[in-house]
Amino acid sequence: MCHGQAVTAFPAPVPGAPFDGAVSGYTYGDETAASRIAVLPDIYGCNPFYQGLCAHFAARGARVFLVDTFAGLGDLPEMTREAAFARRGRVRDRDFLDRFQTFAAGAGVTGVIGFCLGGLYVFELARRGMDAALVGLYGFPQGLPNQDPLPVPFDYLPDVRQPHLMLLGREDVPVGADTIARLEDMAASVPALSLTIYEGVGHDFLPLLDSDDAGERAAAEDALAACEAALL
Repeated sequence: MCHGQAVTAFPAPVPGAPFDGAVSGYTYGDETAASRIAVLPDIYGCNPFYQGLCAHFAARGARVFLVDTFAGLGDLPEMTREAAFARRGRVRDRDFLDRFQTFAAGAGVTGVIGFCLGGLYVFELARRGMDAALVGLYGFPQGLPNQDPLPVPFDYLPDVRQPHLMLLGREDVPVGADTIARLEDMAASVPALSLTIYEGVGHDFLPLLDSDDAGERAAAEDALAACEAALL
């Protein structure tokens, strides 16, 4: 949990051009592009996986903003789950999303894709009615604890009107089998939510684009195609 290494299915990862404002991060692609995509990463931040993903979207003609959720909190002292969660605990979720929406409005963002923690943020942006294409992977409909917590998606999803896409793996241990089943049951009564659950994969399955297993790779390829269709 979650991504880290580059995948060969994407272009070689390169650092983007830094930007700073209400939020900070890195830009890729043509600044005049019509599709303007913000990427909200997982708890490990703006690592080579996301750099490659942003380069991929940029090669498809998009302007891409890789948002540094952890700007000002320092680099990870080590690439471990414990260190990543310790830094994640210092992010004030509600304040971060307030600032992100200010940035997105000024930058003309047309689409948002979020992973893991970023997937939870996608649920919340849909609740807020953000006028953009919204795509989440491995988001947490049960919410996540925080010092500035967001509402729990399960509590508000039936009232959401902003369309959003959520992609999950059936074997996602961090989200949980019971949680996935509950969301699947709820989705039928939430027209704004388009939910896809991939069999045979778990959390952080998009890097399986590089898998030698045909079933795993097919799930990742289908998920990437769904993301592209929504965002580009």
